[in-house]
Amino acid sequence: MADVDFQTLISYHSMTGDDETLKYLFISEIISGGDARNLFGLHVTGPLDPNPLTELDRFVNDLRRKYRTYVVGYDIEHGVVQLPTMFGHDFGDQIGRFATLVDDNNNQFEVLVERNNTGLYLTRGWHALRDFYKIGLGAWVYLFFVGEGRFEITIQNRFRKKVRTPNFSPSLRFEIDRDMLPFLMVDAVPRPYVHDPLKFQFTYEKRLTGDEIDSGWMMLAYGGVCEMILNKDSTSVKLVDDYGNAWLCTVVYGTQTYEHFKIGGGWKRMVDARRIKRGSHVVIGAPIAGSNETLYWKMIR
Repeated sequence: MADVDFQTLISYHSMTGDDETLKYLFISEIISGGDARNLFGLHVTGPLDPNPLTELDRFVNDLRRKYRTYVVGYDIEHGVVQLPTMFGHDFGDQIGRFATLVDDNNNQFEVLVERNNTGLYLTRGWHALRDFYKIGLGAWVYLFFVGEGRFEITIQNRFRKKVRTPNFSPSLRFEIDRDMLPFLMVDAVPRPYVHDPLKFQFTYEKRLTGDEIDSGWMMLAYGGVCEMILNKDSTSVKLVDDYGNAWLCTVVYGTQTYEHFKIGGGWKRMVDARRIKRGSHVVIGAPIAGSNETLYWKMIR
């Protein structure tokens, strides 16, 4: 088979419609170690056919899907994963600074893509999978590269059982905070996202009540720190969590019972997405005194 003009054979059998012979040619070429560049360039790395009509079309689509599927381990203690080297070789030029992971219920996770001289890494935003899918002992993440920085994902636990996909209406979308993106040297290993300590010059600690979980409003007493970091006229604030995700929240100043701020909107989505529970110990931080447009949030585990 290696001595045969593979491209000519493909063209001939495509015109004659001989699907079985074409499938044989594909398999034989792979087994014989023939001209892989022709095979990959013409067929395997191409885009999926959205409407495969013939058996051959479906066969090629299945081959392409398998070729574009990668498996990575998910370590709950480490918010970074390196993509397989094969992905970088085959599709590295088709992915930019950001990628989107989409599950089978259309929940979407934006993640930061970082590069060094050893490969490609998914960093900021990657850790969000931990709480959303209740990953306790680690997992296997199957990444099917659709193209244009988009992956379809399926998650299995350590024992290869599919993890249930949460169903939200509308589906949840995780967006990372794009402020102060890291600059990475080519010989440096990307690190998980962590809050800059300077973002916590002013801090407010509390334990969340059941009402704050159920009602969709987080209550902050006005006096003290909150009086210094928020303005009574504020109507919105960006809340950046400890995985690097940004949530646009509404702010309401109130005086009933006691002076306070209520944080809602994106807060409720974050509670649902991260499975935050009553009694959780949280810290809200601000970098400066004054009317902050962004606050930083972390959970003390």
